[in-house]
Amino acid sequence: MTATTHATVFDIHLLQMQICTHLTLRDIRRCSLVSKDFYINFSPHLYRTIHIHRKATFNKFHRPESLAALSKHRNQVTHVTCEFARIWKTLLDHQCYNLVTLTSGRFLKRYSNVENNKHQTRYISDLIEVNPRLHSVDLGQFLFEPEVVTRFCSVLRTHTKIQELSIVVCPTFSGSFYLVWQLLWSSFRLEKLCIDVYNSNHYFKEMSDLQFQEYPDLTGSKKTVFPLKDLSLPVKFYSHEHGAFFRFLEYTPHIERFVTPKFTYDHQIEGLRSVMQTTVTNIQHLNAHSIGIDGHLVAEMIRLCRNLKSFVSSPRQNRMVLVASALLEHRETLEEVHMIGAGRMESMQVLYFLTECPKLQIFDVMCKVEKISPDPEVLTRQRMGDVILSTADMNTAAATSTIPWACTGLKVLKLRYAVPERAQNETEEDKGVTNDWVLPKVLYDQIAVLTELETLWLGRVEPALITTEGFFLALRAGRGEVVPELEPHKPESETEIRQYEMGTLYMSKALMSWRSLSKLRQLHLRGLKNFIEKSTVKEARKCWKDLDWIWYN
Repeated sequence: MTATTHATVFDIHLLQMQICTHLTLRDIRRCSLVSKDFYINFSPHLYRTIHIHRKATFNKFHRPESLAALSKHRNQVTHVTCEFARIWKTLLDHQCYNLVTLTSGRFLKRYSNVENNKHQTRYISDLIEVNPRLHSVDLGQFLFEPEVVTRFCSVLRTHTKIQELSIVVCPTFSGSFYLVWQLLWSSFRLEKLCIDVYNSNHYFKEMSDLQFQEYPDLTGSKKTVFPLKDLSLPVKFYSHEHGAFFRFLEYTPHIERFVTPKFTYDHQIEGLRSVMQTTVTNIQHLNAHSIGIDGHLVAEMIRLCRNLKSFVSSPRQNRMVLVASALLEHRETLEEVHMIGAGRMESMQVLYFLTECPKLQIFDVMCKVEKISPDPEVLTRQRMGDVILSTADMNTAAATSTIPWACTGLKVLKLRYAVPERAQNETEEDKGVTNDWVLPKVLYDQIAVLTELETLWLGRVEPALITTEGFFLALRAGRGEVVPELEPHKPESETEIRQYEMGTLYMSKALMSWRSLSKLRQLHLRGLKNFIEKSTVKEARKCWKDLDWIWYN
């Protein structure tokens, strides 16, 4: 009598691995509940990715039964995301040596946790050293002490697989130019590098050639060319330090995405412009958020870029008209524009971005609101400074040309618009005109055809707020004063009541026309609360299957 074997498809190890690579953790968890065989074969893969963001979850992870399971399935652990740096020692103790990505975010306001986490920094170098497959490291807790940085840089120079490194720490973890400099020159194998730390100590004289040559020698090569493609360094360099940084950039000709340091004086930018003309000539993504220099110098930097795809401006820059003009020279390649606080830009330039940039996917010129009190009854205030699109400019452009917006693939639109004055005596002839004081028809018609739109923020601005008086009213509100002029206006006279009723009908029509935005995920309507009916929103939401939230005030 022949013996029978009970073989299953999961006996094939490679097939099992192939199946699990295409499943999410949720799918794997569900499969493990099918039967005992499924549980035995699928449950180890639940340890592929570990996410810990809460203290309660972290405590459960350190229970004896959880740690025993971690030891058993340690070879399956490849991706770890945890905001508690103490997990580094846990991974070391349980021999998790197969990591591919390691992310340990920072605490912005929990300073007690910051103090606890900084004492774990000594373990991160050991953990990186014993994980030869590690590809990406993102650290939010890093103690900038000489012995810690020296040890970390030594491991970084010998590790052959790490391609991405990010160190973004709290202001309490201050560093020095010398330590940041060590990290820069130890990243000669990386493709992506981000260092954001407060530079507390600075040199009082320029670095000599002999002192500078010590750092290229760390690479072990006489002709070092860094493969860096993404460099983010929003660190403040003092007057005698930026020269050494510009010399470092001469070794990085392949940079495509660049976040500039914190330059505050015009003369500091000359060296950067020189490097961009000669060596770093392939920048396609420029982030100038940390720059506080004159706008015409930023415009010159933009013109030095080739085929610019994205740009982030700084709210501290002036002459934004020149910056916008320089950006429009890249209209054929622009994909992302973030110009929050660019109030000095002209209204027509906003239209030029929307009508002349066919590849534009993100257009963000609207900042968030700020609460002036923890009291939930107190309204949030809009921080002034954003560019405001004029209704008159939109109507003029629509009358002279029937060309629609060129950015048909737009996914994110954040925009503030100014409405005209309401008619004091409404008549049958001017009803069609007065509706523009709620939402211009030319605007909501253009939005209705943007079928790829995922995020829509619109901010309505009353005519009085565009004047200088409105600017000072906003400043008073920002200081916490109660400003009656900025409170939502309630209609009183019969004429105003009729106008608000017409405005509500008009807004309902706009929301129903936006049902074509089937991919919409976020909808923020600022200054339009008095004209929105909940029943209309409820009806429109039926077509927004992926909507995460809607907010109107």
